[in-house]
Amino acid sequence: MVGLEVLELLGSALYQDHGRGHVTSGVPVSGAFDRQAHVAALALVGGPVEGATLEVTGTLRMAVPVPLTCAVTGNAQVRVDGVEMPSWTVLGVRAGSQLTVRGAPRAYLAAPGGFPVAPVLGSRSTCLLGPVGPAPVRTGDTIRVAQPSWCPQRHGDLALPSGDAGPLRVVPGPHLGMAALTARVVDCSRIGVRLRVPRRRRVEVTASMASLGVVPGTIQALPAGDWVVLGPDAGTMGGYPVVGVVASADLDRVGQLQPGQAVRLAPIGADGVPGPRAARLLRLGALG
Repeated sequence: MVGLEVLELLGSALYQDHGRGHVTSGVPVSGAFDRQAHVAALALVGGPVEGATLEVTGTLRMAVPVPLTCAVTGNAQVRVDGVEMPSWTVLGVRAGSQLTVRGAPRAYLAAPGGFPVAPVLGSRSTCLLGPVGPAPVRTGDTIRVAQPSWCPQRHGDLALPSGDAGPLRVVPGPHLGMAALTARVVDCSRIGVRLRVPRRRRVEVTASMASLGVVPGTIQALPAGDWVVLGPDAGTMGGYPVVGVVASADLDRVGQLQPGQAVRLAPIGADGVPGPRAARLLRLGALG
């Protein structure tokens, strides 16, 4: 095992993988909020599909004591010894360097073999609601990296993310006849993304409404009038009116929303729900 020393952390760095399968027992799914970025980072470095990445929100600066192959994806900025480097690309970082990853809001750092933290309930994901799983990374920690960590034959490989730019597609729920609308992001976390919606689209909460179990992507109407798109660390028990559920293909984009951003929501039929997005990998390292 080798380790990356955390010199500075402004924000959060959480271990994430594919998530947990215990939602029927009331345990949040957790896992990477931007699944496309997480999977692409692992694929670039040849990591196992069940491996863990680091989901970085804010700025993480690390000392690299040994040669390291890595990839950073998501909405990311990457620097090695202060020099800007490309994201969505396999990088070779020399021993003795400093690696800085900035997620705005979320970046994903992967290394060969993944980060070997102990799984809890079948997942290496850190869930902030509970909490469940590995502890969040702190300044002064050593982030363990599995061997081998130097793969020059991959250096230069890159991934091309799918470029969806349309509205978030929503399957309407039982408590509101949904029409297309524009909302504004109020705040964001792994628990959920709060949206300010036009007053005419607000939902009255009544005692007769049945409580429904929920999954990530569910849109709930809050008593104050805002809506919240539930994230991977949200509870599963429901309790608020359900406006709809964001299509799986668009849920990654929810994880990259930021406060103040305008977002368009558009209803779709349940029979037209697209599946998760996937990045396209280009293997260029072997070409020299």
